[in-house]
Amino acid sequence: MTIKKTRDHKLNNAGISLVEIIIVLAIMGIIGGAVLLSTAIATDKQVTSCAEKLASSLEQTRSLIMGKQSGYVEISQVAGDYVYIQMYIDGQAFSDEVAIGKPGVIVNYTCVDPSDNSVSNGTLTAGSSLKVYFLRNGSVAKDHGPYVTQFSVTNGKRIVLVKIDQFTGRIETEKTA
Repeated sequence: MTIKKTRDHKLNNAGISLVEIIIVLAIMGIIGGAVLLSTAIATDKQVTSCAEKLASSLEQTRSLIMGKQSGYVEISQVAGDYVYIQMYIDGQAFSDEVAIGKPGVIVNYTCVDPSDNSVSNGTLTAGSSLKVYFLRNGSVAKDHGPYVTQFSVTNGKRIVLVKIDQFTGRIETEKTA
């Protein structure tokens, strides 16, 4: 009798059914999609955060120089791809250098040369820096050579623009993608 039960058990063991395979693949797809979505959201947050910190530092410097002689913000990128920012008022460092962008965040900029109004574009790279000067009335200083009118912060997928009005110095951000 025990032999018959063992034979019946072996005869009924047909392996994995097609339905079971489909269910397992569906579960794996859902988990994989959730992981990809959370990774995309995290990198998009880095771009938005970097752009907001950049805009905030520019606006803070612009506000602080009212009644002072001049001020500027220096944006730099170091080896390791971190983006840093530091504010200066009347030639003195007003703040410590602060990291605003993590690796994978790319900062592009658009400059206008006041001598001939030509427009040029560039990318902040490791070891490079860029200064944005403001006058005591809050407008962009144009006597230091080409002046920045726009930053584009991206990770290749998400783009956030930080625009600087050349006459008023007003700072605004705009998500484009």
